[in-house]
Amino acid sequence: MRKKQTAKQRKTEETTEVQEFVVEKIIRRRIFNGRVEYFLKWKGFTDAENTWEPEDNLDCPGLIEEFLRDAHLPREAEEEQSDLADIVPATAELKHPDDESDAPTDLSTYLEPECIIGSTDRKGELMFLVKWKNSDEVALMPAREASARCPQVVIDFYEQKLTWHCGEGEQ
Repeated sequence: MRKKQTAKQRKTEETTEVQEFVVEKIIRRRIFNGRVEYFLKWKGFTDAENTWEPEDNLDCPGLIEEFLRDAHLPREAEEEQSDLADIVPATAELKHPDDESDAPTDLSTYLEPECIIGSTDRKGELMFLVKWKNSDEVALMPAREASARCPQVVIDFYEQKLTWHCGEGEQ
């Protein structure tokens, strides 16, 4: 026979149920401490409640695949992100433009470049690692795009790299 429960006991039982969170949208991707993490928008929650979650904890392969396809982020980007770990803070996110596309990276469409941190060769194309104003975010941008969008930032970068060699009689 079942015992009678008070309203308070029933309410306590109802609130102890495990709440299942449903991912509405994947917003960003990063590698943090060697693990792939995604910045998630949760269904039924505000943007202020978005969180970074390890890929291992997620059960939404369709959303991950869609995000990777739409972000034009190739699978080999993980290796490239690891290679840049020495000059990029672990919490920063790197976005790589699609090889066949001259379209700006996701970040560059709405953020203004502050400075160029470094440069690299990516499959024969000169790329700049750009830090954005009012953000800790960085992204790889083709030099061609950077020269067109922010020529003064490119000039400043090259000026920092200049060294003058004087002859013995000159100083």
